[in-house]
Amino acid sequence: MKKYTAIRERAAKYQDMLNQVLVYRETWEKTLKSFIMSTSEKVLEQTSITATIAVEERFENLESITISLGKSISGIAENIDDETKRNIIKDKGALIYSQLFNGKVQAWMTYPLIEGLMQPKPPRMLGIYGPPEFNVNLILGNFDEFFKELIEWENYDDDQPGQQINRIGFGVHHQELDEEPE
Repeated sequence: MKKYTAIRERAAKYQDMLNQVLVYRETWEKTLKSFIMSTSEKVLEQTSITATIAVEERFENLESITISLGKSISGIAENIDDETKRNIIKDKGALIYSQLFNGKVQAWMTYPLIEGLMQPKPPRMLGIYGPPEFNVNLILGNFDEFFKELIEWENYDDDQPGQQINRIGFGVHHQELDEEPE
């Protein structure tokens, strides 16, 4: 039965992967979820950053932990008339840890957004990790990358060609009207 050796090995590897998914899901529930949350709380405490940590549990085994920096008044206001202004809201971004279908965890981030004045920058994936890869240094590295990206976003200028994050201001939604027809 030599001809079945390779397929038996492949089938055994497949069964091992299915078992690994179960172990990863169990690890998330028993230890990893609380580890990510407590480590995130320590980071926020040590940095004096205000954020909320929330768990999304709508789908079992596809949960996520969101560390949201929240929303605030952006400092920009629309003049409605001589007496009325409408404050523009800024979403400050979030760091998210999401369970994947295979029990691994994806770390990703959303960028700040000034509502109504810009197109959102697509979320950025920071990495996909199996539960055994998680430790304090991994989470600190994710936070470091998150803050690095936020600093770059806040420090936006057009002095560096090719580094434009998002065009901000009036006319960004009507760019095609400014161009001459060919």
